[in-house]
Amino acid sequence: MRINKLTPGYNLRWESSRMMLPEHREQLLEERRKQQEFIPAILDNDQLQEIDRVIVKSIETRQAITITYATKHGPAHFFGWIQKVEIHEGWLKMALNEETLTIPFKRIINVETN
Repeated sequence: MRINKLTPGYNLRWESSRMMLPEHREQLLEERRKQQEFIPAILDNDQLQEIDRVIVKSIETRQAITITYATKHGPAHFFGWIQKVEIHEGWLKMALNEETLTIPFKRIINVETN
């Protein structure tokens, strides 16, 4: 093996100069986070109408539903009853026992009856 200045441990004089500025490190980490973020698929009209139909039926019959919604890192599920729907502000509130969740409409991926 031929030893040169790129061989680990043989360029001790400049070994410590291979560091990054904190700003550059943060920028690289931010780029990795953005690449790992979950971006949900855009729903077509049929899917949106089906979601609307299930939500309305759930409210009318007081039936529990499972809602799938987008989070930053992937889809998440919540089982419960719809407590409030705010059409103008674009969100709905669900509850199960003491736990509540407010979900913006644009983050809803799927709704299922149980």
